[in-house]
Amino acid sequence: MKLLVTVVRRGRGESVTKLISQCKVDLSVITFGEGTASSQMLEYLSLSDTKKDVVFSLIDSSDEKEILDLLNHHFHIKKNNHGIAFTIALTSINSLSLKQIMGNEGL
Repeated sequence: MKLLVTVVRRGRGESVTKLISQCKVDLSVITFGEGTASSQMLEYLSLSDTKKDVVFSLIDSSDEKEILDLLNHHFHIKKNNHGIAFTIALTSINSLSLKQIMGNEGL
């Protein structure tokens, strides 16, 4: 199990969740994010908008490459200023914990 974190321009979070739901992702949460870089740094990096959607999704480790490739294909994540996506291993979560998170405690 891994936590997929995707950061995209504000308003694109819903598109991310719809896209990755094709890969058996059952749980995604969209939050608002805002960059904290100074205006001088933003100008240097050619960034104008600091408002972002941050999408947290639980994914199966075996689907990681497929999902990251899908995100790159549709959102061009690997290009500068198009967003970022990365995963974090969740080593202490098990299937029982996942069922509780998903609201299926009785399964």
